[in-house]
Amino acid sequence: MLSIGEFARLGGVSLRTLRHYDEIGLLYPATVDAETGYRGYSADQLGRLNRIVALKELGLSLAQARRLLDGITVGELQGMLMLRRAQLEHELEEHRNQLLGIEARLRYIAREGAMPADDIIVKKIPQMGVVAIAGRAPAFGPKNIVPVVNRSQQLFDQLAIRERVKETGPYLIFYEQDQGSDVTVYLALPVAEPPADLPSPARYRVLPEIEAAVAVRNGPAASIFPVVYHDLLRWIDEHGYQASPSGREVWVHEIDDPADADQQVFEVQLPFRRPTEGRE
Repeated sequence: MLSIGEFARLGGVSLRTLRHYDEIGLLYPATVDAETGYRGYSADQLGRLNRIVALKELGLSLAQARRLLDGITVGELQGMLMLRRAQLEHELEEHRNQLLGIEARLRYIAREGAMPADDIIVKKIPQMGVVAIAGRAPAFGPKNIVPVVNRSQQLFDQLAIRERVKETGPYLIFYEQDQGSDVTVYLALPVAEPPADLPSPARYRVLPEIEAAVAVRNGPAASIFPVVYHDLLRWIDEHGYQASPSGREVWVHEIDDPADADQQVFEVQLPFRRPTEGRE
């Protein structure tokens, strides 16, 4: 038999909590000393205490937990906890991305008035054929774009696209936006020639030659975008060029596990036109 203090310590709750559970009939002690009133608990009762705590962590009130306690199976409780875990992991990831975005903007604000980023170069990117899969996002920004890219990458794997083509470079991402607010996000794979029998929704496209200001950045998307475009746009403006509204992002080093986001590398390309272009 365990004292109330020992039981509380093993169960990870307070003495006050155990006394309250006793008072409301949620978890009675196994024994109560008639003379001293000391409560005693059995080791078997830790299982019930664990279920009570689990149901509370799922957001249920004690009254709701009491109604469920005797009817819920172990499998059902495990399923509910796994669902809650997935929800919390998603919320944590969202908060982490928000924090990374704030830190990136703080770094950018701290550089205002200083020289433009010194890691920007000019590249001429030749015309290329790509196999692309499109998805829709409600707006720009990592929290909207990343899920679309991840879904498209899963489709590339499911359709075995890389086994059907002769790829000539890493994935790249580009965008189209019409009059509406939605953004069409393309995940594309450069290929040597148009593939035959390409499964839907994959499509072959030819991207035009561009001259672009280019920066290579590594880390989670939330720590890179959209601040890298601010750097590129500022560099283009400083040189008197005219920027294109749509950039390309080459996924130089992709990742399989989102937990490895710190290791991914992007080459970000923002096309521009020189002042003399288009004049007769």
